[in-house]
Amino acid sequence: MCNKSIISVESEITAQMQARNRGECFNILGFDVMLDSKLRPWLLEINIEPSFYSTSPYDKMVKTKLVSDTMHIIGF
Repeated sequence: MCNKSIISVESEITAQMQARNRGECFNILGFDVMLDSKLRPWLLEINIEPSFYSTSPYDKMVKTKLVSDTMHIIGF
């Protein structure tokens, strides 16, 4: 059931990303995932413009590392 939801909005997300980011090379997407009692992941949503606002020291560390790793991957 979850896969059908993702596929149904794929073209809409792709169109929005292309319209907003012409001439750019990549996007950082935010994946919201929940783990159930058996540690199976369930995809809740994908954000095309995730927030980099930090609400805690741990959140700041994770997001800072993400941006640092992204800059390293693109060779900046």
